Amino acid sequence: MDYIRKLPLLLALFSAIVTGLAGYANRVGNKENMANMVIVMLVFYIAGLYIRSTIFNIADTIKKKAEEREIEEKKRLAEEKKKAEEEERAKSRSAPESKVDVVVDDNLGTGIGDSDFDELPIAEYIKNELGK
Repeated sequence: MDYIRKLPLLLALFSAIVTGLAGYANRVGNKENMANMVIVMLVFYIAGLYIRSTIFNIADTIKKKAEEREIEEKKRLAEEKKKAEEEERAKSRSAPESKVDVVVDDNLGTGIGDSDFDELPIAEYIKNELGK
């Protein structure tokens, strides 16, 4: 950023040097060459000021947008967290606590005895094949 601050001066000096060398190469008189250098220096200094202000405005805009995105992201995360908490609360409220009493009984009373159960014919087939 230091070079950007110095941009108008650097641009003006460089353009004045180029103009002076071009005038010297064309054998322009010293007074006329100096006048041309001063005019070019002023024009390019003003152009440098405009360029510098534009660059600073762009940098500020980028920083502001980045900050806005961070704020929006924080808000979105806070809203998601709030919604998740509300869903958890709703689930805990809607599902009442129930206690199940399980009593183990020796006599289950299913009604099916060992004699009522028929094995599948596949089991007999496997026994016969393995027996061979």
